[in-house]
Amino acid sequence: MTILNIGNEAFNSTEVAEKVQHDIDFLLARIKHLQQQPSPNPIVLQTYCEMLESRQAVLHWLIQEQPTSVSRAG
Repeated sequence: MTILNIGNEAFNSTEVAEKVQHDIDFLLARIKHLQQQPSPNPIVLQTYCEMLESRQAVLHWLIQEQPTSVSRAG
C-alpha cells in the first residue's frame, strides 16, 4: 500500500484499510441484527446500508494499486 497525505498528516493506507474493514464488519453485524428484529426501523437500516456501501467503496479504493494516479498527485 501507499502513504496517504491528508492535510499535513501522512497515514499508512494499510492501517486505514484495516480501520475501514473493522467499520465494515461492525456495520454488517448491525445490519444483520436489525434485520432479525420483528419490525426493524427502515430509516436506521437504510442509513447503515448506505454507510456500509460508502465504506466498501473506500476500502476498494484503498486496496487498488494506482501508480499513475500517485505519481500525478505530487
